[in-house]
Amino acid sequence: MWIPVPNEDTLTRTEFGSNGQPTTGLDTTSFTEPYASGYPGEDTEYNTMKRQVLKYGGFFIGRFEAGVNNTTLRTATTTVQPVVSKRGVAPYNYVPWGKSMSDVTSDVTSSDFDGITTATKGAVYLAKNMYTHPDSVESTLCYGCQWDAMCRYIGDSQRTTPEKSAAELTGTVATDVSKNIYDLAGNCIEWTMEAHSFIRVSRAGYFLDVDVPVFDRGGTYPNFANDVYSFRCSLYIQ
Repeated sequence: MWIPVPNEDTLTRTEFGSNGQPTTGLDTTSFTEPYASGYPGEDTEYNTMKRQVLKYGGFFIGRFEAGVNNTTLRTATTTVQPVVSKRGVAPYNYVPWGKSMSDVTSDVTSSDFDGITTATKGAVYLAKNMYTHPDSVESTLCYGCQWDAMCRYIGDSQRTTPEKSAAELTGTVATDVSKNIYDLAGNCIEWTMEAHSFIRVSRAGYFLDVDVPVFDRGGTYPNFANDVYSFRCSLYIQ
């Protein structure tokens, strides 16, 4: 889905009010992007993304939450599966952000948290390798500034959905859609590239909580994985 970015202000990380509209700029001393102590090249990748998005006036964001190409819901962290963005598949949950704040290429094999039991790659690695068209587009994990640009575009980022007992197949909750973008409010929390101190920021609501809106900022340790954490890919033109 194309998200228009007519100027740099539209790509600025922002707080949103109870009406879903932008209110004030984000506290960038606490929430940072790119993260100064992140993985090698993180700052360069961010600057390239921002330059290209502004050059072409927008970016693409996954119409659906990242999924796996079958309808069986995941019940634990497993080895790497192909990532898809389409309706009616199991969300790619039980996925960590990465091995650590500064390592996105190594396998995540153990954690102090429940859920990570098998060697796997994190959301950053999976998103960056979802598409292989380096001469035309670049795929990445959604950036915080891109999420906020999307919130501006949809105009109803205060939206929530009813509580559910488990994640649904992507795109199947009729009320969880804005401007033809699905799974924003009530399926899985979604990792982003933003950082807050020693955690990585996640966005959106999830199936167990009826009060978390699309614009919400949360987060946890980057190697954490469970059933409520997934991700969303974005694409920018090279």
